Amino acid sequence: MKKILITGGNFINKGAQSMLFCLVDGLKKKFPQAEIVMIDLFPTLQEKDKTNFNFTIVNMHIRTLLRIAFPLIRLIVKPKPISNDEIEIKNHFKTANLVLDISGYGVSSHNQKSLWTYATLFPVRYAKRFKVPFIFLPQSIGPFDFTGWKKLLIWPLIKKHLKYPEIIFIREPNCRSYLEKIKTKKVVDSFDLVLQSPIIDATNIFKNPATNSTVSNIKKDTIVIIPNKQLTRIISNDETIKIFSSLIKTLVNQNQHVTIVRHSADDKEICNLIFTATNNKNVQLINEDLNPLEIQHIFDSSKMVVAARYHGLIHALKLSKPCVVLGWANKYNHVMNTFGLSEFYFDIKNVDSQKMNSSTLDMLNDLSTYKTQIASKLIDVQSTDIFNYIKQTC
Repeated sequence: MKKILITGGNFINKGAQSMLFCLVDGLKKKFPQAEIVMIDLFPTLQEKDKTNFNFTIVNMHIRTLLRIAFPLIRLIVKPKPISNDEIEIKNHFKTANLVLDISGYGVSSHNQKSLWTYATLFPVRYAKRFKVPFIFLPQSIGPFDFTGWKKLLIWPLIKKHLKYPEIIFIREPNCRSYLEKIKTKKVVDSFDLVLQSPIIDATNIFKNPATNSTVSNIKKDTIVIIPNKQLTRIISNDETIKIFSSLIKTLVNQNQHVTIVRHSADDKEICNLIFTATNNKNVQLINEDLNPLEIQHIFDSSKMVVAARYHGLIHALKLSKPCVVLGWANKYNHVMNTFGLSEFYFDIKNVDSQKMNSSTLDMLNDLSTYKTQIASKLIDVQSTDIFNYIKQTC
């Protein structure tokens, strides 16, 4: 294996970063001689920021993607300065031996922008052009309930391009029924890559690993709260703040220490507003741009987690931390059911805030039972080595 390209990851969302770091760590252990190149579609790192990473990061802004995909667009759309040279990007695809995608949720009609769907399919198209094997690593795919112009334009592209990947790993069983509409090569049920992966060796990711000083000051046995701005696309901003602040006040009244943690750049404002609404000395706010290894350190110090971010849930379970979830998609419910925690899953569309508060206290009063239950299931989940599939494909 000479060169492995990773697409679908980014440094904005901690879930995307976590999948990226787990994949790079696993690849370095399985293919120590391989060149690993990450193509970043939402580039935030300047060249100087990339120097501490032990893998290559190539910036491909969405403008650059469109310029490569549709040459006529070059006449009206200029590339972003942060993007790497287009010839360099094309050459990486041309010389790759394998492309691995970690989009997580890129191909769907569910609350999904069409541009992002195309951006997820573009690497498949380019891999096919140069006859490079392509694998979609564990993610949610579907539904494909397109209407109007999307049914005419987006759905045909999905049917065409999803036939090419050697394997499509799906995180939830219902994704299989969506893919049955397409004659895909191979579909494999799999849990999230982060949940499957062992603890990361930081030296596989960073040349000089370091821990943020703020992380070192986390109080032992805190309860971690992970909000999600995406909730405000379903209910109002005020309602979202009210749900979280009510829960935090309930916990503080039980003499618990609470730490609000930002899990995505998008969540900065909502975290600030929730922290302001609670206004208590036993509530701590971590609103910095931490990497997944630093967030893992915070989780290590916690006794339980309340997560509205999918990979907040995944991080918690990976460390056998009991978790209460506020979500909206099947991926949350599927994971909670798998670990026997369905009673602690709350759908934002019809959540009863008081019931969520009382259920959180119920979990808090029996943490050891749930911790043992999660640890037992985790052994089963981690028994499959996804990297063996990758090795067999190549």
